[in-house]
Amino acid sequence: MRSRYGDRHSKRKQNIVLNSLIGIVLAVILVLVANIVFTGDDSQQTASEEQQTAQTNSDEKSNSTSDDAVTSDEADSKDSDADSESDSATDKDSTKEESTDEEKDQKKEDQEKEDQEKEKADQEPGEPNLEGPWEPVGTTQSGPHTSSYDLGSTDWNEKVKAVESVMGLSADEMTIWKIGGNGGPQQSYARVSKAGSGNQVYYIELEWIDGEGWKPVSVRTE
Repeated sequence: MRSRYGDRHSKRKQNIVLNSLIGIVLAVILVLVANIVFTGDDSQQTASEEQQTAQTNSDEKSNSTSDDAVTSDEADSKDSDADSESDSATDKDSTKEESTDEEKDQKKEDQEKEDQEKEKADQEPGEPNLEGPWEPVGTTQSGPHTSSYDLGSTDWNEKVKAVESVMGLSADEMTIWKIGGNGGPQQSYARVSKAGSGNQVYYIELEWIDGEGWKPVSVRTE
């Protein structure tokens, strides 16, 4: 009886020990599994947070780059506007200078015409203008000029017109003694006097100006 009881008691102790070991092993396994599960969740959460952080940084960088691009475009636009304003101001200054030069030239030309008209007004009718200055009398001729001494030709009549501007008389009021060459193809002279008076003869030298006609250059009495 004692031997059976002892065997049972011994087996019971062994079962208790085995069950305890099994329980400990299961507990350890549960702890390990729980640790793995929680560690995995933490890793996933950390990776997710890192991904979100990276995305946020990327968005901020993109926004910053976009803002910089906008700022650069605005700066370029301002520079372009400034250059346009500068070019416009330069063009205005250039136009103003050209206008000023034209006005000066026009004033000078008007003054010369006024002086000529004044000299003509001061010249008494029938009185020669011995002092000058004289201006070309104009021409209807074109192309290369050839001096003509044929009575009634265009060139002859324009020579007479130049003589009239000096004498202050029309051709009918003068006696034209001679019109001839004066040492060059574009130079002539005329010897004239007032009609009805052969005492005072005027020697008038003429010079051809291309596009402007014959111009008196000197007058003397003989």
